[in-house]
Amino acid sequence: MLTPDQAMERAIAATGLTDFGGDDFAEGLERALAAFAALPLNQAGRAGAEAAIVGSLASRLRIEDHWKRHPELAEVPVQGPVLVTGLPRTGTTATVAMMALDPRFRFLRGWEAVQPLPPPVLAEEATDARAVAARAAAASYANQAMHLSDPDGPEEDLVFLAGLTMRAYHGAFPMPDSFVDWWIGSDFTATYRWHRKVLQILHSRRPPHLWLLKAPPHIFRLEEFVAEYPDARIVMTHRDPASVIASDSSLRYHLSSERCDMAGLDKRSYGPKLLHFWKQGMDRAMAARQRIGEERFVDLRNADVVADPVGSFEKAYAGLGMEITPELRAAIADYGRRNARGAHGEHRYTAEEYGLTREGIREAFRDYVERFDL
Repeated sequence: MLTPDQAMERAIAATGLTDFGGDDFAEGLERALAAFAALPLNQAGRAGAEAAIVGSLASRLRIEDHWKRHPELAEVPVQGPVLVTGLPRTGTTATVAMMALDPRFRFLRGWEAVQPLPPPVLAEEATDARAVAARAAAASYANQAMHLSDPDGPEEDLVFLAGLTMRAYHGAFPMPDSFVDWWIGSDFTATYRWHRKVLQILHSRRPPHLWLLKAPPHIFRLEEFVAEYPDARIVMTHRDPASVIASDSSLRYHLSSERCDMAGLDKRSYGPKLLHFWKQGMDRAMAARQRIGEERFVDLRNADVVADPVGSFEKAYAGLGMEITPELRAAIADYGRRNARGAHGEHRYTAEEYGLTREGIREAFRDYVERFDL
């Protein structure tokens, strides 16, 4: 793998810029590269890991340069945001996709997260080269049953933006326990400061300014998120954790198989590791709810959204203090019909093939299961 110095040199060469705007990324850069070096990466996996690291550093250089040349960006604040989060595989993708049908929200697309500069312009998005390339790539995506993908729809902000301070958790790779433990205990204050900078850049020429965000790993960081965004409201999605952990194990194993020599990895180790990881995240989230105030939260059970999408979002919007329009009701109903269970194929998995049992998972999450009647 690259060394930290080599990664920074590549980013500098790619941009012609030298000011990283501080060194809050230095420890994460060293740890991430050491973690990747310890993995049995195949050629594509190694290239992808290096590209992600260098790309984040280059993006940081460009953002710092743009921000210095446009101090007026700070004058247009981020409104909200409304954050959709929860355990993975609980319907966060469908929830944010349906809320993104509301034109009052601004949401993050993958193509603008990877290349936020120049800031996108609404009237030019149909032909924006970044968006055109993303649509072409999405047309060949073959795993809609496992994870829905829409190049013009909302993407996970932390997947892209946490890399600006090297705080990405790299869920597509089987990261070593040492890296995961460091990530869980890491300080995200600077990460969310950069996060805000990117949102202000992106909405500078493409309103609205009321942001709708989504990413499961936010459950580890709710207090830091609210410290950066005091007006934030949080929609938390819920599903039986026995299905959640088994499904996430299947997804992560599939992603690993695309990036690693699987002869060196134990399939049955995925379940226990992910159970331990997400249990810590939910414990942190439940504690944070008490400290930052339950009134910030709106809860959505995935089973209710599947059974009655319109009714579920009527309740959610009431909890957010927002009116749901007839046009939005119709759009949500249409989305529900087009993306009903099985519409894109079936994602099949069992807890046992990943070293777990459904009973054991539910026992680990007993308090959470009982609180939300899962």
